[in-house]
Amino acid sequence: MSRFSLIMSPFAIILGLGLIANTAPAATLDDVRQRGDLNCGVYPDDPGRSALNSEGQWQGFYVDFCRAVAAAVFDTPEYVNYVEVGSASRFTSLVDRSTDVVMYSSTWTLGREHTYQVSFPALYLFDGQGFVVRKSANIDSLAELNGKTVCVTANSTTQQNLEDYIAAHQFDTEVVYANGDQFFRGSVCDAYSADRMNLATNLANRVGHPEGYKILPDTLSREPIGPTVRNDDAQWERIVRSVVHATILAEEKGITQANVDQIRENSHNIETQNLLGVHGDIGAQLGLGDDWGYQVIKAVGNYGEIYNRHFGPETPIGQERGLNALWRDGGVLYAPPFK
Repeated sequence: MSRFSLIMSPFAIILGLGLIANTAPAATLDDVRQRGDLNCGVYPDDPGRSALNSEGQWQGFYVDFCRAVAAAVFDTPEYVNYVEVGSASRFTSLVDRSTDVVMYSSTWTLGREHTYQVSFPALYLFDGQGFVVRKSANIDSLAELNGKTVCVTANSTTQQNLEDYIAAHQFDTEVVYANGDQFFRGSVCDAYSADRMNLATNLANRVGHPEGYKILPDTLSREPIGPTVRNDDAQWERIVRSVVHATILAEEKGITQANVDQIRENSHNIETQNLLGVHGDIGAQLGLGDDWGYQVIKAVGNYGEIYNRHFGPETPIGQERGLNALWRDGGVLYAPPFK
């Protein structure tokens, strides 16, 4: 290699880095701030999870997490543009940048991350695949579906799980590609299979006589559910992850929407101070304000409040926490140390 080449190489490297920087996509956080609102993908007409109420306002478990991210970025949960997405567009909407984050009942799989070039920053719901049957069918267990017909939504992880189970157990079960609405309208299927929270939501909101149905006790699979973002922005991924974990840590620390101001003023717990922006530099590390965690809890409350508000025993969906309880309460929820 000539001396000229050796001298020029650093300049070529600097020039190359400059070209890369000039062609790199703008940071999502910058895009959101410049636009003035968060484009949050949600599934429409899904009461309890994401739906418009009678006053035309979005509400639901996933909607609260949209609001939480907006609160972390803007100090208010109101700056959200809700983008309606479905099973086909929930991932492509991220790639084409019509959404910044999607809050949906999407199961985290390695294949989805690879195929759609998305990331699942955190988990906000631990679910499993179940089955609903008509009580009149006298079916009490998964084993009794051998020789029966089961409806399932096509092109879903639920379909693949079901077909794998049937093959592994050599069941003579017919799989029919039909959604929950078709099953509850009286399809010929003996059962319908979907995530258990999906089944409970359907029974609460889409069935005229829910007392005529029951969800079988069997759980076919594990379904870790989380928000999705593009996989090309590590900072934005950390922000969404931290927002979810902030709600979980707040519950562990006993911080609620009602007492967050008092605790922020009086707590001497270092991790609580880090979460609420009294101490430490977590906000600066994320590119957010010092009080981003305080703003999240003030806007939507802790994880338990969010869950119970939309899914809990006092709601039409009526689901106990189960795996979605804190680790100290027999569940699997915990946040990494805020240090």
